[in-house]
Parts: sequence; structure tokens; C-alpha cells
Amino acid sequence: MIRTRLVWFALGAASVALVAAFAKLIEPEVEQPRVAHLELIEPFLERDEVRDEDMIANVVGELARDCGARFFETTFLYNDNAPTLEIALTPDNQQATECIMSKASQRSIQTNIIYRKATNAQTH
Repeated sequence: MIRTRLVWFALGAASVALVAAFAKLIEPEVEQPRVAHLELIEPFLERDEVRDEDMIANVVGELARDCGARFFETTFLYNDNAPTLEIALTPDNQQATECIMSKASQRSIQTNIIYRKATNAQTH
């Protein structure tokens, strides 16, 4: 008697799991919007040896904080690519990005506009 109930219980659970998996497969994937970002490339400092401070976007990170940017992302040195800072070009960031762009041009910091999908990455 108990074994029969367990068999029916297992069959019911398996059928629900199959239906849920099938529904997940046919569900259309929601396309993330593409957002424009201002990218600042960390200036290269010529030194005899690379220090830990050179591995992350210190100079451009400090520039962003000085300009009042509250939400931006930084990267580190990888595959011979310089560390970068990315800040979304949104109305909330308008004052900060205008300040960043003017100070970056004064300091000859390379900037780019890039488009990428919105992420839920940790920001600073």
C-alpha cells in the first residue's frame, strides 16, 4: 500500500518537472536593452615593474568619484588590456559624465562610447 502511494507520488512529481522544463524551453528569452556607456581607459604609467596599484583603474576611478559619480564599474588589467572605468550614459549620470569628460580631456585620458547589454553587476 505505501509503496503504491510512493510510486504515484514519484510519477506526479516527475510529470510536473517535465512540464516545467518544457515550458522553460519554449518560453521566449527576454532581450536585455543595450545601454550606452562612457568608457575611460586607465593611463599607462611607465615604471620598471608593475605594481598592484597599476592593475586596477585607480586614476579614472578617482576622477569619477571626484565628479560625484555614484554608480560605475571598473575593470582590472587582463590580457594586455588596460584597466577601464564604465559609467552608463543616463539622465541620472548626466552631471557626473559631463564633469568626467571635461576632466578626462584635460588630462588626456582616452575615452570611448560603448554599447552593451544591461547587467546586474556590482557597482561602486
